[in-house]
Amino acid sequence: MTGGLAEAQLEQARLQNEKLALEVARQRQPAAWHHSLSQLLPLLTALLSVAGFLWGVLLYTGEQRKLREAGEREFMKPWLESQRAVYSEALTAVAAAANNPGAKERAEAETKFWELYHGRMILVETKAVSAGMVAFGNCLDGTEKCDRNEKNARAHTLGTAMAASMAATAKMSYQELEQHQFHYSGPELK
Repeated sequence: MTGGLAEAQLEQARLQNEKLALEVARQRQPAAWHHSLSQLLPLLTALLSVAGFLWGVLLYTGEQRKLREAGEREFMKPWLESQRAVYSEALTAVAAAANNPGAKERAEAETKFWELYHGRMILVETKAVSAGMVAFGNCLDGTEKCDRNEKNARAHTLGTAMAASMAATAKMSYQELEQHQFHYSGPELK
């Protein structure tokens, strides 16, 4: 029995050696492509999840920006309409003051110009429009001697400044408009 036991143990040792030799041979062989892929799959899944999350954040911030800009445009609509109305009224007064042959009508137009200049225009004018109003006002108050042609030239310059102002204002947020407005200061405001 001892011989049978020794043979069995020897057979077991030989089988274990074969098994080890097969395992060593298997480890020395290059891994199959799907084995490497299966090891990378968790990493790829995590990367895709992070990329999806970042894409979602990017889309969300873009939509929020668009909504904010649309809200600002809606907020600015009444302002733009008011600006357009005041500019139109001022330009009408300027044209009448420059071109009306009747003294009474011209005086009424000049009065309207000064009412707008010292009143509603302050709320809506940008720096370029303010400069145009000052230039035309200098013709009316005698600071500068202006004939009809010069008054009309200044009226055209003012009209161009008003058109550019409205076009620029239409693209601005309220904060940007505030930066482009002419700011008056007086002793009571300091």
